[in-house]
Amino acid sequence: MSAGGLIFDLDGTLILGELPLPGAKELLEALQQEGIPYAVLTNNSSLSARDHAARLRRLGLPVEWRRIFTSGAFAGRELAQRFPNLPVYLLGTPALAAELAEAGVWVSEEEPQAVLVGFDRTLSYARLERACFLLERGARFFATHPDPACPVEGGALPDAGALLALLEKATGRRPERVFGKPDPAFLRYATFRLGLAPEDCLYVGDRAEVDLPLAQGAGARAALVLTGATRPEDPGIPELRQHGVLVVDDLWELKRHILG
Repeated sequence: MSAGGLIFDLDGTLILGELPLPGAKELLEALQQEGIPYAVLTNNSSLSARDHAARLRRLGLPVEWRRIFTSGAFAGRELAQRFPNLPVYLLGTPALAAELAEAGVWVSEEEPQAVLVGFDRTLSYARLERACFLLERGARFFATHPDPACPVEGGALPDAGALLALLEKATGRRPERVFGKPDPAFLRYATFRLGLAPEDCLYVGDRAEVDLPLAQGAGARAALVLTGATRPEDPGIPELRQHGVLVVDDLWELKRHILG
């Protein structure tokens, strides 16, 4: 199987928490040796691209920060272009705040006019309370991505989607835009930055309900690796294969499909 370029999901696909998944290092090194371009597209907005790259280096995975596209940076790009000078109240980490500021977003505690929800491992109840009050008073409502949980070794962490569910229940509001996957614009942006057309890329993810609509909506080919959110016993896997999705048990099997 040939691929003009590969774009990987991160958590559950290349790594699980602080562990590289089997075959990840060998696959990425083989792609480098063959001159096949690759990148990482992640909904994990708790870290910046540079932070993710440093994390991957610690785990022995060779991914430069310029080839890492985060939902936080994409949200920043879209907000800065579509809503310039909009003061935004952030439920997110300091790393996300810095990434948004770098993109030109005004992150503000003083009289914000919008709420942006990310994967926030620094969250406090007081900040949830402020976000609710702002939304009840008519602030605009955005999120970096919709994932309810982030897979790690031993379980899962509550992610931005879980915070969205809480805020929606508390305020009756729904976000007007969620920027990350499965929005196909996120993947199309990454392929453009790689200098490739979407149809020349294979997108590899672990969450069938998010990663497959993303690839299909953007016009890319799709592969599903059964090391994260979607498990081998999932009853929908035979139908996915019938619709042309490459389903593999792990990255070793993916490497065999791509490179023989």
